[in-house]
Amino acid sequence: MEFNYEEFKENYGQEAADIVKNEIDSVEAFNVKWQLEIASENDIWITFMLITQVDFIIFKVYKNSKAVNTKIRISKADCEKALKIMALGA
Repeated sequence: MEFNYEEFKENYGQEAADIVKNEIDSVEAFNVKWQLEIASENDIWITFMLITQVDFIIFKVYKNSKAVNTKIRISKADCEKALKIMALGA
């Protein structure tokens, strides 16, 4: 999967783009496959999941301010979605 840092930064802000880039750089250093997904979206924020074959991170980007929240609750639906993607090899 490809990640366009500049496009992501423009759409979601530098903080979110840096989080994704740093995570991708870390997993690619170990030749681990990854997938970036939008877990959910509403009028206030977008919830992203960066999933590898063994784990995932989840964070919200607030639409108006492009602020990032990494301390969020993970739902059963988030876990089920991540597990399905992990089973496919990310």
